[in-house]
Amino acid sequence: MIVTNPQGGYLRIFTKYHWMAFMLALFAPKAVINGHTVPLKWGENVIPMPFGTHHIEIFVPYLWKFGSATIAVDNTQYAPTIHYAAPVWAFGNGAIGFEPQKHPGLTAAYVLYGVLAAVIVLCCCGSFLLSLADNS
Repeated sequence: MIVTNPQGGYLRIFTKYHWMAFMLALFAPKAVINGHTVPLKWGENVIPMPFGTHHIEIFVPYLWKFGSATIAVDNTQYAPTIHYAAPVWAFGNGAIGFEPQKHPGLTAAYVLYGVLAAVIVLCCCGSFLLSLADNS
């Protein structure tokens, strides 16, 4: 999708969230470009922008700026593609760059949810295992 702009260029911003942070689907991300707030959507965003260097901050508005990440972009030579990945944890920063980004905090989320699943399994199966031990 290319947007024509009489002033010249544009920016392409891809935003994504991990399925474990599915609640982020309810909150659309926002970008602050050179001090001006621009609403985004999850997925591809094409924003008409004059040629030059632009300071971009992307975040998810919640009770605070969730997953804030910043980058400086120069679109004088070509239209850069910016990739933003929201964090899995509510208190982490997002990841931003010119290549697809990994979700910050993903490994810690897998470990925590694995431990939580193990505790639930032990709680549910613990009494069964104890009754087997008592019968022996």
